This record gives sequence, C-alpha cells and structure tokens, in this order.
Amino acid sequence: MRRRGRLPVRLPDPAFLATIADDDPVRLRRGFDAGERPVAPPPFLLAPPAGAVHTRPEYARNRGLLIRWGSFNQELTAIAVAVTTGDPEARVFVVVSGSSQQASAASILGTAGADLARIEFLTAPTNSVWIRDYGPRFIEEDGAAAIVDHVYNRPRPQDDLVPVAVANAWSLARYDLPLVHGGGNFHLLGDGEAFMTELVLDENPGLSEQDVVDLYAAYQNLDLTIWPGFPTSYDSTRHIDMWLLPVRDRVAIVGQYPPGDGAPHTITENAVTELLSRGYTVLRTPGWNPGFPDDTHYTYTNAVVLNDVVLVPAYTAYPLENQQAAAVFAQAFPGRQIVPIDADALVGLAGVFHCIVMHVPDPEFLFQDDFETGDLTVWSTSAP
Repeated sequence: MRRRGRLPVRLPDPAFLATIADDDPVRLRRGFDAGERPVAPPPFLLAPPAGAVHTRPEYARNRGLLIRWGSFNQELTAIAVAVTTGDPEARVFVVVSGSSQQASAASILGTAGADLARIEFLTAPTNSVWIRDYGPRFIEEDGAAAIVDHVYNRPRPQDDLVPVAVANAWSLARYDLPLVHGGGNFHLLGDGEAFMTELVLDENPGLSEQDVVDLYAAYQNLDLTIWPGFPTSYDSTRHIDMWLLPVRDRVAIVGQYPPGDGAPHTITENAVTELLSRGYTVLRTPGWNPGFPDDTHYTYTNAVVLNDVVLVPAYTAYPLENQQAAAVFAQAFPGRQIVPIDADALVGLAGVFHCIVMHVPDPEFLFQDDFETGDLTVWSTSAP
C-alpha cells in the first residue's frame, strides 16, 4: 500500500479570520427558514444505474471536499486551510457565483494560508451554504464516477441544481433519485450498510419504508436501515449526521444524550444496542440541547473525516465537552490529525461542519485505506 507523508495542519490567524465577511446578506438556516414550506415529492419514478454500483464511505480515500462560498466564509476558510495544508493530496472544490466572487475567495483563502494550487473553482448559482444536503452524491458505475441526485428538501431551486452543474462540469453521468431528501440524513459504511432517520418517510408520504430501502439498493447498492428521528423541538433537521458518524467498517461514533432529554436519549441508546448486536464497536461523544434561551442542538458527530485530517466542532462555552470529544476522536482515528474548529456560529443554525461540505471520492483507492486502525474499545463520556 502507498504511504503518504504527514503534513502539519495549519489554521488561519484568528485575527484575520475575524475580518472575513460573508457575501450573502442573510444566512439561511439548515432547517426551514422564514416563509419556507415543505417540498412536494417527485411525481414519477426514474431509471437507476444499469451497471454495477459501488458507493464509497467518507472515511475511505477522497479527492477532496466540495464547498459553497458566500456565507460562513470564516468557517469555510478554516476548513480549506486545514485540508490543503494538512493533507498532501486533497483538494477543495469551491462553488462560486461568478468571476468576481472567485477572485475574492481566492484572495481570502490565499491570505489565510490555504494552498491555492489545491483549490479549484466551479461556477453555479446557489442559495445557501448547506451543500451536504443538496449536493451531489457520488457513486461508481462499472468503475466510472457518476452522480446520484435527489430533490432537495428545501424550496431553494438554485441549490437543487448544483448536482447538475457538477455533473456537467466534470462530464459525469447523473441519476435522479425520486425522493425528497436532505443529504445529511444519510450515512453509509464501506461494507454496504447505510442509515437514515424516518424523516425520509415523512417527506415522501407516497412511499413505504420498503420502497425507500429498495431505492437505495437500486441507486447506490446499499442496505438501508431507517431509525426514528429526533423531535423537531430538539433538532429542527432530524438528520442522522447530527448524532451518528461512521469511523470505519463496523465502527461508529454515536452521540450520548442525558436520560432527561427523553427521545434523543432513547433513540440513540436503542441505536447503540442495535449496532452492538450487529457486531459494531460503538464510541460515544456528548450531545445535548440546553433549552431556552439557548435552544441549540450541540453535537460532535457532525464532523468531517477527510484522509489525513478529522475536523471536529468546538464550542467556546463547553471546554469540558470539547476535551471529552477530542479524546474519543483521538481513539477513533489514531492515524489522522484531529483538528478542532470553532463552531459557535454554525451550530445555532442547526448544522455544523459535515453539513457544509460534500466529499468527492478518489476512484484510485478501494474502500480500505492504509491508516492504522488500532485497538478500539467502547468509549463513553459517562455511564449510559
């Protein structure tokens, strides 16, 4: 196997980060924003890929990350600098609105310390930063890269067309998955298992659970499990990436919620029980919602695993929880660099770092990479 030289991760000077402004006057929430309404399911079934399909997990080797420039530019800058300095090969593909915004983004990223030789730009109109939820889902069909595209579960038509723009720019086949869906409500592992919450059933009322399972088998060759979702009063998105993170085959991190939180505690403990029964190793990081006036779902599983680096949320008001999460991530990813990044501004809009990136797989590599796995035990932040 090929070994890669480790590069030290760099992060931008906080003083410079503080000077970076957003292009967008309004930051749209990851959930429904003011005046937005649910999206209607597509009225017809479409043809899935005809060839042999593989879908790679995020913890496998990736070419890089796809991001959308315009809002949360400080956080995107921190991600781009960490990735292009901490990984010897990964790229950051930046979606911009045009040449003027591209020039501005390049100037900011270069000044912040990103390696501009590994920044690539793609022009497409967009509405929001949440590219995990509307961006392209990459598959391989008969060994060639292709895209599966769902109907974005927010009424943001420009966002919903980004997968079309990527497919056209990169000359990739694109298959329309006939589901209203948000891409953060989805995780998969290299052995073909995948997970969602029942949000997908609520958003596609004409389909049964078996219908959705069959669609993911046909379009992405995955064995899908659908679990209950958190109540919207606790997490407005109900996405599974807010409490689950695959580490590698048969290993996952699951958020650990206080018993007094009710449904989130019950849902995650039941998920852990089921994963253990399937032979998984399960690690736990803190998750909580303090309630009024800070009605925010804080999570660490909404992290980004990319080759040599793992980007983990950090919250200024919760240093103890940050330390607990960092210890679990260090145990989970012994061959990678754990990089905490300030997530205070993002988390209040119902998402963190996983929500604002989309992984772009590297077809040169198979599911398993060359990182040491180490010996894992079940780590908890407290007794269940």
